[in-house]
Order: sequence, then C-alpha cells, then structure tokens
Amino acid sequence: MSVAVPYSTTYPNGQTLVSSALTLTQIQQLMQTLTCGVLGINPPDYSKVRVDWQTEGQPFQNAKYDICYIACAPKEEYYNKVRDRTYSGTDVVTETWVFTKGWHIAWVLYGPNSSTNAQRLWDALFMDYFNDQLSLSALYPIPDPPEPTRMPENINAQWFERADFYIDMYEQVTETINDGAVTSVEIKILDKDGQVADFTVTK
Repeated sequence: MSVAVPYSTTYPNGQTLVSSALTLTQIQQLMQTLTCGVLGINPPDYSKVRVDWQTEGQPFQNAKYDICYIACAPKEEYYNKVRDRTYSGTDVVTETWVFTKGWHIAWVLYGPNSSTNAQRLWDALFMDYFNDQLSLSALYPIPDPPEPTRMPENINAQWFERADFYIDMYEQVTETINDGAVTSVEIKILDKDGQVADFTVTK
C-alpha cells in the first residue's frame, strides 16, 4: 500500500527537481488506512480514525465511542542534512540525491477501549505485515517504541478514557535534478598585444 506519488518542481534556470518525499497529506492518508487495518476496522471508517481535530460544530465526541486521532510531523534528524550524490548521463546529466528524513507519528485514542487499541498499535510494530506496508512507501520505524500511556482526560466536566502512543520513523528520500551538459566551449588566447586566437571546441 503506497500513496507516494513523486512531485516535480521546475526552476527558472530550466532545472527540474523530482522528489519521492512524502507530503504531509500522503503520510497522513497512509497512516490513517494502516491504523484502520490494525484496529480491525475493515473496510476503513475514517470517522473512527481521524487525521485532524474538530474545530467547529458539535461538541467533542461522545465519551462512549472509540475514536483515534493521528498527528504526523517532520522530525529534526542529523541524517536529513547528509546527501549521497551520484551523477549519470552525458547530454543531459542527472544528479541523484538520497537522504533520510525523520517523521514523528502520534496517536491519541479516546473511548472505553482506548488503552487496548493503543496496545494493538504497539503490537503491530513487531509484525511483518505492518512493516512491509510501511516499507512500500520507504518508511522504516525506529525499532524501540515506547509503551502506550493511559491518560484519562477531563473534558467539559466529563472524564474520557484516553491513551497516547507515538513512534519515530525514517523515510528514505530520493531526489533527482536534470542538468544540461556542456556541449561546446569557446576558447580565446590572448597575449600582451591582444587576442591571437578564438576557437570553439565541440563535443
């Protein structure tokens, strides 16, 4: 299950950058669908696994419903600043960068089964299926997830069962830049009296 669609950017000088990096929307959609599967919500029901918090309309969810909220955010990593660069091509030179990007994925679960559902997410990190699905989008969880935390919350004078869980992931990103190659060079030879030769070397 991969939602990654490379995007491209063309600069004023004619260079084009193509990147495999996941956008925020893409990783949220991926984690939303995977979370539904882990919690046994098949087919996916995105009213039970949400990627944002309600900002208007009805009050907060009913305390008797199990609802999971997901937040994805880029995470500062040293590896993000290190690029492995390679070059290929002749007439058009392609410069390829490969680097690692960090992500912080947090789940906030409400409802009577929130702690159980958080435990199911924690268990999934040790399953081949979950990791195989993530690897299709070049995502790799750091294999040291913390235990979920039970955190009952008082909302509008009513206690909600709540559990929090988070993991950090690495994303392998590949980016390419197409550069035009030099096909000819003009050479001028000068001495103290001025120019003595002017010629062009062509590939």
